[in-house]
Amino acid sequence: MAVYHACWDLTFTGLAGFDLFDNPLWLAARTAILSSFLLIAGIGLVLATESGLDWPRFSRRLGRLVAAAAAVSAASYAVFPDSPIFFGVLHHMAVASLLGLAVVRWPAGATLALAAAVLAAGQTLAFPLFDSPWLRWIGLTSVPPDSNDFVPLLPWMAALLAGVALARRWPGVGCGGLPGGGLPGGGLLGSGIGRPVVRALVWGGRQSLAIYLIHQPILYGAIWVLAQSGLFAVESPASRNFLASCVASCERTGTAPALCESRCGCVRREITALGQWDAFLTDRLDAQSRANIGAAAQRCVAP
Repeated sequence: MAVYHACWDLTFTGLAGFDLFDNPLWLAARTAILSSFLLIAGIGLVLATESGLDWPRFSRRLGRLVAAAAAVSAASYAVFPDSPIFFGVLHHMAVASLLGLAVVRWPAGATLALAAAVLAAGQTLAFPLFDSPWLRWIGLTSVPPDSNDFVPLLPWMAALLAGVALARRWPGVGCGGLPGGGLPGGGLLGSGIGRPVVRALVWGGRQSLAIYLIHQPILYGAIWVLAQSGLFAVESPASRNFLASCVASCERTGTAPALCESRCGCVRREITALGQWDAFLTDRLDAQSRANIGAAAQRCVAP
């Protein structure tokens, strides 16, 4: 999770250009990270209710989740007003934990079947009604909302339900990560070398909410300082968008992709060298600047 967020920060600030939203490997990484959060939350829900539901304890946990989710939303509205986080992973965990209480004693097979149905519904159904700001958190939207972290109830609750089913099928799965419970007594994890690692993982698990809330502001702040330091070349999101749009437009003319990338990169470098990049992006070029950029573009496409 921290590595993924660091890569997002590097891309957002222009220090890197990871294709987080289109590259299948990055999409798979996000799915795996998010699914693991919710799977573990489902396992924890079963463990927390093994001896009956302790409502005061559950309410305190739920209150912390709601407060943390509200803090994330407030910060995102301040930093990213055009794409705020209105229903991210913490919002999802709060709502899904409440709904999960209804199935926490179901047989594993029935819960797994429900998880499959939730996944299928979230992946295949879409209705304009759910585009409403009051309903889009459910996940059946026809148009994805613009948000930096959108984790709708459908299909993502399938992961929490799968965790509930897993814990019901193997009651010891939450005790040490293995069906039957407990870490192995020998080997690396049981050795002197492994014990500090295990203790660190246990501590991290117990402080997971605090780590989740604190790590990203620290990462983003540090990376933002690096981006502003002038020590590294920074490529803004606007610059990347221009390049992608230029290449796509060039390819529609039947030009080879490699040649399009070369020509568009050349145009971008020429505009930057002329010191007209900001004016170009905001459409504030005067006649002479337009002529200079036009001449530079002609040089870039010349044989």
